[in-house]
Amino acid sequence: MGRFHVAFTKDELASGSVYYNYDMGKFPSEEGPGISVFYKGENGDIFHTYSAYARGTETTMNTYNYLDLVPKGRDEPALSFTMSWLRHHDRYADGYLADPDKPYWPADAVPAR
Repeated sequence: MGRFHVAFTKDELASGSVYYNYDMGKFPSEEGPGISVFYKGENGDIFHTYSAYARGTETTMNTYNYLDLVPKGRDEPALSFTMSWLRHHDRYADGYLADPDKPYWPADAVPAR
């Protein structure tokens, strides 16, 4: 339970259905986007006070906050999938994708070294 339903074991994925975003379904990778907030009460009890998954986490990605202000916005319709433009902060020079081994990456993605 410590993963709060955003990371999945190979066995969970092999079963064909995982619990993500308050629903059971097929998921394309071992991890998905998610945010959870907890509060520890005075007596030590831990309370899970907030969760957001998938598109609900976009407010924490400042890049989207700025892109949503400009005339062309995110301009992602021609991409293989949204966020396929994402790169590691230290990999711009070689053009490698942040996570090329995931099954949802486009076929023309550059493999990691």
